[in-house]
Amino acid sequence: MMNELHLTPAEQKLFLSLPEKLREGWKVREETQKFEDTKKHLRMRVSFLKIRDPKLHVFQEEIKKAKNEKKIAKLVSEFDLKDVHQADLAELFFALGPKPLFRIIEAILRQAKTDEEVESVAALSLVRNALLRSFIRNYV
Repeated sequence: MMNELHLTPAEQKLFLSLPEKLREGWKVREETQKFEDTKKHLRMRVSFLKIRDPKLHVFQEEIKKAKNEKKIAKLVSEFDLKDVHQADLAELFFALGPKPLFRIIEAILRQAKTDEEVESVAALSLVRNALLRSFIRNYV
């Protein structure tokens, strides 16, 4: 089981506001990496997205139509990703980049009431951390 959370200082404050029972056993590492994505890069990555799951094809079209990352984050947070194949998830998160994950993590932390929600934050923060490292190395 993962027990690390990669959180920004603002996210750490939200995490610390959770009940002690939910915070128990977690190790918080500060996420300090920053990356400024561009609409051009985001659109390009989404256009190259190769996914197998038919329901993700519809989702991909919705993402292409989204006006900004706030709308993309909303789409992702409302979409059920539980049964999506791991390879498709990797493609999806790479295409979206790290920025929507900041909003999603914050939203989950604001309303987290279960261990499963904190585990989701851990998984998403790990993905975001890896994306940030990759994007910084390859775009900067």
